[in-house]
Amino acid sequence: MIAGEPPRLGAWVKFPAPESVELLALAGFDFAVIDTEHGAIDLRTMSTMIAVAHGCGITPYVRVPGRAPRDVQVPLDAGADGLLVPRIDSVAQAQEAVRAVRFPPLGTRGASTSGRAGQWGRAPLDAYLRGGNDDVRLIVQAESVPALTAIGEIGAVAGIDAVFIGPMDLAVSGGFPEGSVEMADRIRAAERRCADHGIPVGTVATVDAAGLIERRGYGFLVLGADTTILRQGAQALVKAARTAKPGETR
Repeated sequence: MIAGEPPRLGAWVKFPAPESVELLALAGFDFAVIDTEHGAIDLRTMSTMIAVAHGCGITPYVRVPGRAPRDVQVPLDAGADGLLVPRIDSVAQAQEAVRAVRFPPLGTRGASTSGRAGQWGRAPLDAYLRGGNDDVRLIVQAESVPALTAIGEIGAVAGIDAVFIGPMDLAVSGGFPEGSVEMADRIRAAERRCADHGIPVGTVATVDAAGLIERRGYGFLVLGADTTILRQGAQALVKAARTAKPGETR
């Protein structure tokens, strides 16, 4: 999720079940986003999911509910490899997110090596601090017209690694109807601003993931949610069973 890395594919985790992370890893996803903004996932379950992800070889990110220190401290201490911070509409808000997530001198994050991020007290303090500032990915979500307009400046804030364009909240906040040409044009303009500034950018991709990567420069994509994947798979099985002719196998 940084410049120079190959494209990454991920999924939201909304079920409060660590097995969702394991299943996504087995399916071949590169990362899982544990969704504590919209998912009914408590802190204990989130911590377990992060541990399961590390054990299964899938990168654990957490979408936090906000940019306050309390929103970010626990997932960071639990060992999340990165955070997605929603509703960042301005440079000032981006800087606020950096202050909460990064250690001094970039930010004001509280330090404690006693959690998973500090190897339960084993990690030297300097390595722990360096990892928090250099290795943890901070991805801010652009989900409004002002955010898209300022996306180049937002993504250039020191301490931010990438920007994620959220089309659903953009449509709601901007009052764009489904299939809006204006919204599509604004997203394309934001993509160009990110390319001009060398800012890694991601989004949701329900269709044409290859096109978003190859033709539009996206470095990471969220292909859906565990809830949606289950519903779609279940619907396909039911439809196939109800429409199959006697003796036909599928």
